[in-house]
Amino acid sequence: MAKKQPETTANTKQNIMDAYWELYSSDTAGKITVKMITDRAGYNRGTFYAYFLDIEDLHNQLEDELLPSEENFEKLRQATLSKNSKEILEIFMEGEESYGEKLSYLLGSAGSLSFQNKLKKSLRKQILKYLRLDLDEPDRNIDYKTELFCAMFYETLRYWYERGEQLFTREEMLNLMLEVTYNGLATKKN
Repeated sequence: MAKKQPETTANTKQNIMDAYWELYSSDTAGKITVKMITDRAGYNRGTFYAYFLDIEDLHNQLEDELLPSEENFEKLRQATLSKNSKEILEIFMEGEESYGEKLSYLLGSAGSLSFQNKLKKSLRKQILKYLRLDLDEPDRNIDYKTELFCAMFYETLRYWYERGEQLFTREEMLNLMLEVTYNGLATKKN
């Protein structure tokens, strides 16, 4: 038996995930079957099970791909510490362009509570790992500071996706977040 090429394998898996996403983000989200996915993707059930245990496993893998990677978080942290707004925007927008539609849906009111919880936990883990924290402080202070920072980022992102670009472009939203992060809520007077 010939071994499949890694690129072909990755494409097949992605095609199945894309077919699932099309069904999930439509009105059929609660009624999706493996047959529906494989018919849409153009594969058989055996191919589906070569990549996923079941639909829940597929959904979890899709969500996990959308969580911030340690590499991107570290790049974002470095840019934030140096207050390089242009680099922060580029890092954020690079990822957002590739999976923004999925994030928008999953963070919206019809989205996935499991994803929202995973995102919060992932952000918290990354923040605790990479940000300089005063470890002489009582643990509760670190917990609260981390929770505040994580909640601010998550809720702002969720709110922006929920409202779409009605008020701000991505760039304007990120600039506003950076301004509040660096300067607080004070507004500039001309």
